[in-house]
Amino acid sequence: MQAWRGKERSMAALHGTFDEGYRLLPAYCEQIRKSNPGSIASVFATGPENCFQRLFISYRASIYGFINSCRPLLEIDRAHLKGKYLGTLLCAAAVDADDSLFPLAIAVVDVETDENWMWFMSELRKLLGVNTENMPRLTILSERQRSMVEAVETHFPSAFHGFCLRHVSENFRDTFKNSKLVNIFWNAVYALTAVEFESKISEMVEISQDVLPWFQRFPPQLWAVAYFEGVRYGHFTLGITEILYKWALDCHELPILQMMEHIRDQLNSWFHQRQEMAMRWTSILAPSAEKRIMEAISDSRCYQVLRANEVEFEIVSTERTNIVDIRSRVCSCRRWQLYGVPCAHAAAALISCGHNAHLFAEPCFTVASYRETYSQMINPIPDKRLWKETGEGTETDGGGAKADIAIRPPKIRRPPGRPKKKVLRVENFKRPKRVVQCGRCHLLGHSQKKCTMPV
Repeated sequence: MQAWRGKERSMAALHGTFDEGYRLLPAYCEQIRKSNPGSIASVFATGPENCFQRLFISYRASIYGFINSCRPLLEIDRAHLKGKYLGTLLCAAAVDADDSLFPLAIAVVDVETDENWMWFMSELRKLLGVNTENMPRLTILSERQRSMVEAVETHFPSAFHGFCLRHVSENFRDTFKNSKLVNIFWNAVYALTAVEFESKISEMVEISQDVLPWFQRFPPQLWAVAYFEGVRYGHFTLGITEILYKWALDCHELPILQMMEHIRDQLNSWFHQRQEMAMRWTSILAPSAEKRIMEAISDSRCYQVLRANEVEFEIVSTERTNIVDIRSRVCSCRRWQLYGVPCAHAAAALISCGHNAHLFAEPCFTVASYRETYSQMINPIPDKRLWKETGEGTETDGGGAKADIAIRPPKIRRPPGRPKKKVLRVENFKRPKRVVQCGRCHLLGHSQKKCTMPV
């Protein structure tokens, strides 16, 4: 205990106390708004003792980058904090032109509840409400959790809501425990057309009839690309989850104020690094989109192109025939519409009539959009000795702004004992490895070289 108390005193001398962190939150929010005009920063207290309830921060640089340059796609998720007063970290993140995550809004709540999710999505709606007039229809990705689903349906009723496939795929794998079925399931997930999807379903039904009741509990509209009405741009799992867990682990022993400063420093570092990196690019498209378009151009050489008129083309291959309309930017394989970059069929049609296929990708994939995304900077916050410790900008349950409110820590505290550090591994988010099939006995799980079956 003496060593423990010594560590607590050292951490308090270095970073400040947990109680001080909550007390300084109103002044911190005021400093964010002053140093980054146009940013949103507000803290909410509850009860007669003014205990901390909610904190919401979104920097103007992030708002500007999302509204003007990012694709209309948002990932929302949360991570539970393990500090002295627990809490939950909520985040909404977009995706930039190079497929990197771009945090838009960050919040901390005392506990994860339906009410707090409703509040977070309400603040997000206010943030985007005045800026989304010219934006395409939004696609929101989240876990299949009731609180998130209800909050999205309430505040973003017109948005397409897709679910993270990690939960769905884990449920399928745990239900059937068949490697071959899991592989066919992922092929069904990636199927671009209803015909391809139904053929994969038929393969699964031949192996197990129990698949049909599972589809009634998990309708394909929730997870299959062929039936999802929105555009996911190839994002099937939530990348923001990994970042949130990393932040939660990095800030495990920090007060809330230092945790938000750590996140701000991380965002500032990303903006600076990506600005410098974008200035070195000389291509039309960002590297990830450039790689996809070059692969499409390479594959297009094996197709025969038949021109119907100025904008419509018939692309003939040994497997099937596809129809491409370069004016509407549509291909019958649906890959162009779903991923925003010309597919191999579209590339064949564009090259045949002398067009540059790079110019027909969505604007959100261009280097110009990437540079615009990170064109603003997140300005530093002055040293806390220069702040005025007032409650200006703090709101209570009544909704009115009051000054000189001292916010106290929430009543929920970490239970005694050493907390567990849960590490979220990257491989949990990726597609399962390909199952090896033996060429001799045709069983799964081993190769012909390791087969024990007698010759």
